[in-house]
This record gives sequence, C-alpha cells and structure tokens, in this order.
Amino acid sequence: MKILLAEDDINISTIMAITLEQIGNHQVTVVEDGLAAVEQVQRQDYDLIILDGMMPKLDGFETCRKMKTDLHLKMPIIFMSAKSDESSKKAGKDLGAIGYIEKPFDPNLVCEQIEKILEEGM
Repeated sequence: MKILLAEDDINISTIMAITLEQIGNHQVTVVEDGLAAVEQVQRQDYDLIILDGMMPKLDGFETCRKMKTDLHLKMPIIFMSAKSDESSKKAGKDLGAIGYIEKPFDPNLVCEQIEKILEEGM
C-alpha cells in the first residue's frame, strides 16, 4: 500500500515510516506539514493518508478538509494525534477521516490498528 504520512516531528515520522515499511511492507512518503501533504496528493496517488492533527502551515484538520472538500479525494484518511479527546476525534470524522490513532502509539501494534480502521471504515 502507498501511504502518505504528514507529521512534523521527525522522531515520530521516522518511527512510523520504518514501522509501516518494515512491519507492514508499505511504501511510505513523509512530508512535514499539511501544505506539503496537499501538494503531494496533487502529484501522486496514495492508498492511505495519515495526518498529524497539529502541524505547521496547515493543521491536520484543515488539511483533511482541503483534501476531502476542495480536492474531492476519495482515499481514506486516518488522524494520528496526541489530542485524544472525543471532540477532536469527532472533528476528524466530520471532516471525512475514517479513524484516529492516539500518540504515543505502539510501533508493534500500529499496523494492526491501521488495518482494523481500514476494515471498519470502508
């Protein structure tokens, strides 16, 4: 699966990318902010987008809105955020995201979490 990961924390993006590539056998492209994510999806197709909720330039919520509303993208979006309150999860879902992974995440379980979200969300 081709995954776009938008995460501004280099440590988290590195751990997540390595996990997705080595455990999940996925192809991962990493960008550091929401604006770069919007630009990237206009250049290349992805099977899944994972967005950090809090990023510079465009936060994950505004990025999701732009992708779903302005660009009319159909690919699934999953949020990954330290904001684990119900209002943040609801906001993501209302914008078109299919799931939410809470930080800190367990690298050994995150691929299973993503698969479960994809199964339930589609």
